[in-house]
Amino acid sequence: MILPPPDESSQRTIKRSRVLSYVLVAVAAVMLSLRPELLGDPQAQPWHALLHVWRIVVGLLLGVAALAVQVIVGVRWRQGLRKSADD
Repeated sequence: MILPPPDESSQRTIKRSRVLSYVLVAVAAVMLSLRPELLGDPQAQPWHALLHVWRIVVGLLLGVAALAVQVIVGVRWRQGLRKSADD
């Protein structure tokens, strides 16, 4: 099956979704690369380990969100193609 190129509206949506995904991945990379010293001294602050866990969880969730944006836009675009082919 050969897919036709997206129309102008779809191209804008795809471009915006890519930009959003890149931003989410960049923020996730920043979250995952934070140095432990930035969160304070682990000996003086017992909640230090919890901050590290949340940093990792937030970073991974942002990465999954970037992937989800691309999947959702792709699925909607293909559904639009199917609807226009049925008409």
